[in-house]
Amino acid sequence: MTAPHLKSNTAEGHKAERLSHALYGLIIVTATLVAEQMHVTEVSDALGLLFGTALVLVLAHTYSSVMARRTIEGHSLGKAERKLVMKDNLPVVLAIIVPAALFLLAGMDLITLNAAYVTAIVFSLLSLFGLGIYEGRMASLAWVHSLLSGLAAGTIGLIVVAFEAFFE
Repeated sequence: MTAPHLKSNTAEGHKAERLSHALYGLIIVTATLVAEQMHVTEVSDALGLLFGTALVLVLAHTYSSVMARRTIEGHSLGKAERKLVMKDNLPVVLAIIVPAALFLLAGMDLITLNAAYVTAIVFSLLSLFGLGIYEGRMASLAWVHSLLSGLAAGTIGLIVVAFEAFFE
């Protein structure tokens, strides 16, 4: 039987991993959107690149998590452990929902593709800021430090946007 503090630490570890993947997923999606915006002129291509990026991220995270857990635990993962690995990687997929919805609106000619990109990038940057604040509060940081955490996460997104713009 697992000691209660170990079970709690494991649950907290998985929560921290999901938050980490959410932040990472948002950063990668933001980078993908900025890079795509310069070159993609068709909605179907934009959706394909967005879903392809998410698929590669989920596969890479899932594979690396499974292999790391197998290495540490010394055996194949059970069904519950495999489900947990997939759940930990779900935030990467969630990072593409709003951009995908915006691209679908562009595909229906309700907004332009460029407007979809700009809105998706702004949404991703704001989400990074919000997630940084949320992580700070979950870590029991004071509000000022949580805001700084949000600012740091948002700044990472802005750096990605600046790099992409600089190399265009």
